[in-house]
Amino acid sequence: MEDSNQNITAKAVRSLKWSALTEVVSRTAGPIIFVVLARLLTPDDFGVMATAMIAISFSQMFWDAGLSKALIQTKACPEEAAHVVFWTNVILGLLIYLLLFIAAPAIALFFKSPASCPVLRVLALQIVLASLTSVQQALFVRDLNFRGLFWIKLLTALIPAFFSIPLALYGYGVWALVAGSLAGQIINLLLLWRKSDWRPQFRYDWFMARSLFTFGFWVLLESIGAWLIVWGDNLIVGHFLGVHDLGVYRTGWMMVTIIFGLVLNPFLPILYPTFSRMQDDLPTLKSAFHRVNRVIFALALPMGTGLLLLGSETALLLFGEKWQGLGFVLGVLGFMYGISWLVGINAELYRAMGRPDMNTKLMYFALLYYIPAYYITAQYGLDTFTMTRLAVAVVATPIHIYLCVKLLGLSTFYIWQDGKPMILATICMAVGITSLKWWLLSFVNITHAAISLGVLVFAGCLIYFVCLWLLDRDFILNTSSLLKRSTI
Repeated sequence: MEDSNQNITAKAVRSLKWSALTEVVSRTAGPIIFVVLARLLTPDDFGVMATAMIAISFSQMFWDAGLSKALIQTKACPEEAAHVVFWTNVILGLLIYLLLFIAAPAIALFFKSPASCPVLRVLALQIVLASLTSVQQALFVRDLNFRGLFWIKLLTALIPAFFSIPLALYGYGVWALVAGSLAGQIINLLLLWRKSDWRPQFRYDWFMARSLFTFGFWVLLESIGAWLIVWGDNLIVGHFLGVHDLGVYRTGWMMVTIIFGLVLNPFLPILYPTFSRMQDDLPTLKSAFHRVNRVIFALALPMGTGLLLLGSETALLLFGEKWQGLGFVLGVLGFMYGISWLVGINAELYRAMGRPDMNTKLMYFALLYYIPAYYITAQYGLDTFTMTRLAVAVVATPIHIYLCVKLLGLSTFYIWQDGKPMILATICMAVGITSLKWWLLSFVNITHAAISLGVLVFAGCLIYFVCLWLLDRDFILNTSSLLKRSTI
């Protein structure tokens, strides 16, 4: 038994690099492709695409119903479970596609966007395609075969660009995005079926199905809450403000998540298992939490502040003048993510301490004020709505701080104690960027926007790290060692 556990651990460690590499490559390639398409297409095109994705993303929760995760987790015969999951997902996928096809005119009417109807009917085919690959993908994850998944996800992420970009150049608008998305799903299907040895058979174990659905129900419940958190704002913006503002908002949100995800998401896979090993040693766990929290703090706060100060310049340079209003959205949402990430690792801590229920409870509690706030403020325009997103994130932060204080016995002011040097360094950075930006605007023509932005980013980073070095040199030295080891 001990040898088996050691083998699993060793396999997990080997798989981690492929999982991390997949994340880095996809998040590096994605933004480049995204920016190119945004330069070629319009906010309306992205808005129409977003309306379809809102409906599809909601539907996707139900065709899978948590069964793929149940397949990964189940201790029963995985072969039998795989057949149950496959045929269930295929049947549900076909039924849901039919429902979306019929409901497409009503959904288009909800968003006041006639163009959304044909787009949704075509794009929803990806639900059927995804249902044919859910088992193969789950088995790759169950076997910790992230090396195999790496090449599949790499090609799936890159090849659609060869469809979308040429079609966008030839003026196909939103259909360029649709073609790229469907091409990605088709390529994913072909590669997974080619690489996987598993093949479906015409059999169905009803007893096992009941067991899988029991597990999947709780996954589905959490997924619905997560969907409302992630897509609820898009739903309300699209309904009240139309596809143009939805395209602007969605694009700003995607850029912010890409930026923060690329820098901070690689921390998450190692936190849960690391914290879990320490859950019975509270002093060690507290120490580890403080160390990791300070690293996150040191990255998230200056990134969010930088986007707040340079959002307009970044949006103008990357997307062009047709994306009016994107700079404000990018800046405010960037700062919001910087604030949110100050408690961004708390979810991993709750799970590691045997309290996964806290995430679900907090998610549904947040919805009690998220959705009403979104509903009210969306009627006053995109800028007001975006500021509301920042406000509700600020409100949520003290709740997570309170829970951490209770769970770990931390000081009520642990955020200030952990982040004091970073806060002061970020303030110095903000003053420096603001002063330099004012000077550059006086002497540098707009045609040199790229150079100006580059100078501001470089100066901001330099000021921040010099100040942080002067304020807390030991933190920088210790963090360098920590990141090299990729452990706490």
